[in-house]
Amino acid sequence: MPKSKQMSLPIDSSAELPPSFNLWTEKWITLERTDGAMEQHSIEYTLLHAHEFLAIYDTSPLVIVGIHRLLTAILQDALDDSYLQDEDDLRELWSSGCFPADKLREFAQSYVDRFDLFSPDKPFMQSGDLPISSSDIEKTRSVATLFAEIPSGTETIHYVHAIEDEHVMSPAMAARGLLCMPCFTSSGGSYWEPNLTGKGGKRVGYAPSINGVPPIYVLPGGGTLFESLAASLLLPMFRPSMASKKHNNGWWKRESRIERNKEIGEVDYLHSLTFPARRIRLLPEQINTTCTRSDQFCEWGVRYLIFEMGERRPKTASWWQDPFVAYRLPERKKDEIKPIRVSRTKATWREFSALFLQPTIQKQTVRPRILDQIAELELVTKWLNFPFRCIGICTKADAKKFDWIDFGFDIPSSLLNDQKGAEYVNKALKFANTCERILALVFRQAFGGSAKVERYLTLKTRMSDEYWSELAGLFRRFILEMGDHTKQSVIYQRWLDAVIEKALAAFARAADAVGDDAASLQKRTLGEQRCEIKLKARRKKELPNE
Repeated sequence: MPKSKQMSLPIDSSAELPPSFNLWTEKWITLERTDGAMEQHSIEYTLLHAHEFLAIYDTSPLVIVGIHRLLTAILQDALDDSYLQDEDDLRELWSSGCFPADKLREFAQSYVDRFDLFSPDKPFMQSGDLPISSSDIEKTRSVATLFAEIPSGTETIHYVHAIEDEHVMSPAMAARGLLCMPCFTSSGGSYWEPNLTGKGGKRVGYAPSINGVPPIYVLPGGGTLFESLAASLLLPMFRPSMASKKHNNGWWKRESRIERNKEIGEVDYLHSLTFPARRIRLLPEQINTTCTRSDQFCEWGVRYLIFEMGERRPKTASWWQDPFVAYRLPERKKDEIKPIRVSRTKATWREFSALFLQPTIQKQTVRPRILDQIAELELVTKWLNFPFRCIGICTKADAKKFDWIDFGFDIPSSLLNDQKGAEYVNKALKFANTCERILALVFRQAFGGSAKVERYLTLKTRMSDEYWSELAGLFRRFILEMGDHTKQSVIYQRWLDAVIEKALAAFARAADAVGDDAASLQKRTLGEQRCEIKLKARRKKELPNE
């Protein structure tokens, strides 16, 4: 990784050790109250008072996923023996309205020392065998490496032309970055892997975390943070079937040393939520400056870290079914099962069926297991519409990052367990896709054919984008209305009419931009007529008996 000329590491073996920053007791999680006020609290306070807050807040939705999964893992472990064995246990927890203080305090008595960010030998989410200070520039990276949305390494050249060494993170921000790594660490880049003999070696590519190229994570919502976390707790029957039953390797129970480039054949559920895909050690400095991410003054901060390959799954390992991730099943046996990921060309709401609903008869997708539990146990029936949040980052397999998505959806509770409703929604999305193809085809035919298609490519692309943008709000209303089982057929027909209306309007706007000369006006008139005929013919095919 290239280093800027300004880089320096003032840390040495004689430097003063940083004070403890224990995430269990220090204030570092930003929480939103129901009145919109923001407060920072520790893990302990957050869990004990989760029922008093609306949600976790951060400027980066990726951090929210990381914190949510950490809190879920802690609760899974702290409550597992007495609160999460069967359906009655989970219902009792929901009815209590808060997490049991005695269980959380028992957990803290056993593991509080494993949450110290700067512990000499057991640093939180870091490898304790790595030194806490280093003057070796070649083995360090900018702390910006922890955040997928902050360009670092060669990305600073491609994206922002900034000096990555200017980043300084407060302990709280560094902790948030560490929690992004298990969920959003992608492949890309390479490192030198020495031979076991100690002589020679080779360059090896960094492997991704347990979920591969980062998927879209579906987080349950609720009226409070307690309800969001309670809805995220899994009973044994809903946990990944491939999870190891012999181990319990939540971060606080495992050895604090992360082995470099170690293949992990068996993974248990808590291990998956805190999977150490990188071998990291923060290098804190007494720096007395402002955190570049939060603008808060910090006496001790982090500019650099040691960064190496950590644990990885074998290439031959079976797919890992994360309970908060939806998957697309292969059409052919030799193909792989792949998680639903963020697409640069496809709005996330168009993946609604895969992300939230029961599989159709063809079973082309598998929704997150957490939704199976919510639906089958009818845990959220008090909610007419239950909120979910979809978060992901658009990235390529070579680790190039483009953008994140943070997408909320209120879904009728009844629709989560409604096979007929799922089929209607699936057909509705397919109809919208078909209409877009008709738009593109007719536009190409009307304005020049294949010989001149490049001339109108921008207009055609804009037409499609406007079409999908117009449908987004209509689809949200369509989903809310589909909660009424008695009117689903009528609601579906109204959707077909609305799609055709928006399609014709998008075509007319694009055609209007072509030009106002006589030839263009004639092409526009013929194109609009042809488009309407084809769209209505497609609607008649959907409803042949109307």
